[in-house]
Amino acid sequence: MGWSKTEILAATGGKIVRPGKTARFGEVVTDSNKVKNGSVFVALKGERHDGHRFIADAARRGAACVIVDRALPVKQFGKTAVVRVSDTLRALGDLAHYRRERLGPKVLAITGSNGKTTTKEMVAAILQEASLGGTSLRGRVLKTEGNFNNLVGLPLTILRLRKKHHVAVVELGTNRPGEIQRLAEIADPDCAIITSVAAAHLEGLHSLAGVAREKGALYRNVRSSGTIAVNVDDARVKKLAAKFKGKKITYGKRGWLCARSIRRCAASGTAFTLHAGRARCRVRLNYLGGHNTSNALGAAALALGAGVKLPAVRRGLEKAKPFSMRMQIEAWRGAGIINDAYNANPASMKAALRALAEVNCRGKRIAVLGDMFELGRHSAKEHRSLGRAASTAALDRLYLLGAQAAAVRRGALEGGMRPEQIIIGRDHTDLALQLRQRVKRGDWLLLKGSRGMKMERVLETLRRGRA
Repeated sequence: MGWSKTEILAATGGKIVRPGKTARFGEVVTDSNKVKNGSVFVALKGERHDGHRFIADAARRGAACVIVDRALPVKQFGKTAVVRVSDTLRALGDLAHYRRERLGPKVLAITGSNGKTTTKEMVAAILQEASLGGTSLRGRVLKTEGNFNNLVGLPLTILRLRKKHHVAVVELGTNRPGEIQRLAEIADPDCAIITSVAAAHLEGLHSLAGVAREKGALYRNVRSSGTIAVNVDDARVKKLAAKFKGKKITYGKRGWLCARSIRRCAASGTAFTLHAGRARCRVRLNYLGGHNTSNALGAAALALGAGVKLPAVRRGLEKAKPFSMRMQIEAWRGAGIINDAYNANPASMKAALRALAEVNCRGKRIAVLGDMFELGRHSAKEHRSLGRAASTAALDRLYLLGAQAAAVRRGALEGGMRPEQIIIGRDHTDLALQLRQRVKRGDWLLLKGSRGMKMERVLETLRRGRA
């Protein structure tokens, strides 16, 4: 689905610097390596790379139009049209917003300190089982892939919209003030959910109050005719929702949507009765942990708010499966593995530890934890608090890695763990070596840490047998 020159100018408010040889262009890209014949190349400037340096390369590869925010030598462009804007990152978002408004899908937006990706996957699974306006949504749902949830990733997701898409499920992430506001402007959501407000990205957002202000921008930007899902178990989310004048669907222990008769199923699932007002159905999730039951309720609330029926909610929740390295259940030599290594913050760490404590374990419970990043001046305090939480999680051993390992150890000792239960590793290989020597059949391991810690390398080393 391409672009005309008129559409590019209408979307971005830019000006033609060089008309080029064609009046119609192909798809928008931000990586010159992905340019195809006819592409629109947006020259973004990041912390390490400046797309303006690759304009000549984009032109050689066949870009029919480039979008820039500065004057550059004309000879770089060949036959390529040039549109100049004040800010190429903003122009990228404007292009995405233009497509969203032109095609008019129903947009469901998700943010929160924890559970965004899991909730997004659950919502998308529900929608694939649903119908809206008498039309099946199977094959007509666009969703955020991977972690494309920032000021570049969200526009690139929305720019994948086609006429066939009736619904878009988008994830909004942030680590500094103002990002959710801009992302919400681009997505213009019909329905939205803030899964939680917790200590995450404090380096950029400074405090829990700062996190709440930032996340709250999503509810403030939902269409007046739209619906929000409200986690009444989170006091900060509940407060943010109070100002929304449209329809609300509450979920949680005292919500309109709630889970009753919760039962852990073997090692890899949870069963519960989903109550939606007076209606109810039995659901079996392929997820561990009480926090994922809450995510399922949030997904159900968002989908119901979009007009989906309860039977489709049940079918979708039962088909949804954990995303890679997010409470993913694996095995190694008869030991169970909870691979939750994709990312971490204080709340998600503690939720994962609770999930490990709930597992029916014949052997020992072992946590392998790496540092949590982006906590700023709160880092030492939060890592010490993590250690105290670990001491209450029925752990037999605690393995640690990172600059804050000593703070976690101190908190664990304060909570009552014995020194011999706590091991600080030099690196991933060292941890794998020690685990290889001690892990037995029937044990359960949790691997978790911030993305930069790459705690999955411990499991990879165990599997390769090189430790």
